[in-house]
Amino acid sequence: MTWPQLNYLAGRWRDLPPAWRFAAASAVALLVWTFSSKALQDILVFGAFFFALTRAGLGAGAWKQPAGIAFIVVALHLVLSLTLSEHPRLSLRDFSGLLEVLAGAFAIPVLFNTRKKIAAALFYSAVAVALTLGYDLARLACHLGPTLLAKGHVFTPFILNHANVASMMAGAAIFVFFQHGLHVIAKHNCCPSSVVCHLSSVICRLSSVLVCLLGILICLAHMVMMASRGPQLAFALAVAGAGLLIPSRGGKLLWFLIMVLGAGTLIVNIEHVNPRFMEKKSMSTFSERDKVWQHTWNLSKQHPWFGYGYGKRTFEAVYYSTQPPKSIFHYPHTHQFWLKLLFEFGWTGLALHLAAWLILGIGLVRCVFAQPTFTDRLLPGTVGIILCFIHLYGLGDYPDNIVMMAQFWLVPAALVLMKKQEDEHAA
Repeated sequence: MTWPQLNYLAGRWRDLPPAWRFAAASAVALLVWTFSSKALQDILVFGAFFFALTRAGLGAGAWKQPAGIAFIVVALHLVLSLTLSEHPRLSLRDFSGLLEVLAGAFAIPVLFNTRKKIAAALFYSAVAVALTLGYDLARLACHLGPTLLAKGHVFTPFILNHANVASMMAGAAIFVFFQHGLHVIAKHNCCPSSVVCHLSSVICRLSSVLVCLLGILICLAHMVMMASRGPQLAFALAVAGAGLLIPSRGGKLLWFLIMVLGAGTLIVNIEHVNPRFMEKKSMSTFSERDKVWQHTWNLSKQHPWFGYGYGKRTFEAVYYSTQPPKSIFHYPHTHQFWLKLLFEFGWTGLALHLAAWLILGIGLVRCVFAQPTFTDRLLPGTVGIILCFIHLYGLGDYPDNIVMMAQFWLVPAALVLMKKQEDEHAA
């Protein structure tokens, strides 16, 4: 497809009524996130990858930054480590499933190479999550009725692979809706050409804000219904950290006081917010995750430098062949992000991953605080907050399924935002 053809299609897209564009973009986002295991998503993501190959120069600048280079090194190390795996065939099978994530990561800086496009991609992803969870709330209410709060956490089949996955995606969507809603409120049209134009703009902005409020309510309700403790704790900490985006010291102090009051209220009423926090046995052993953590740590000390190899299949093969502690749970992975990296790649791989995430984090923080106003900080700040949210969750569990996909697709999104900030300074 040539550039004139693309420009023509882009023009036709912009000419569509806003409602049509909203519906079409939301449908694409649903294919990506809700139907992630279907062939349609494969066609969409790999199609975007092959198209991006023909326009690779558009995304090259994002990857040429220190953080981008660091993650390229991580990806190359992952590929090379496949030959060192204890079970090469199992690692290769799991790696084949990761190809789609890598393909999407390559395509993102090409297809979404501006702040506006990144913001749109985040917004429609959040809409897809809210639509999916809204459907799930209706499904749970229909099946469980008055026992919804008590049994929602264990009711199967899960809508997004697992209750934890759904809760994590709900939390991420809330941050995006908050960012988009504030951006719409702050945005203003100067010198409208007519009263009709002004009214149309007001109606459009009001509709966007209402969509964001509805999305936040749906996602919050689903997080409460799922009663997943890890995502809820990580979300609370991420919300508290969001106050750092406020430019003024007085604003930060006020946010801190609000968070302290809110935390106190939640702790006092925790049995009503999520009764699962009152389960002393599961809380003291982290639902027996202490067993898999301890045994994985002991195994990692036997292969300290290069680990056992990539993938959940390799982990299960090694873990269950070494007489692990008895548990009522089956462990498909280490239930801890950094411990998983240590088990798979040893200290060398862990160091490379840690360096990449630190370089990205420092660059993103600089990008955020280089913005003059709170509104300007919201977009890169939201990407940073969601990444913090996922990493906080990763301290007690492994960000699996589409949460892992979101985690690594946010990397090129952050790189694009950082690159645009550098370009503005250079100009």
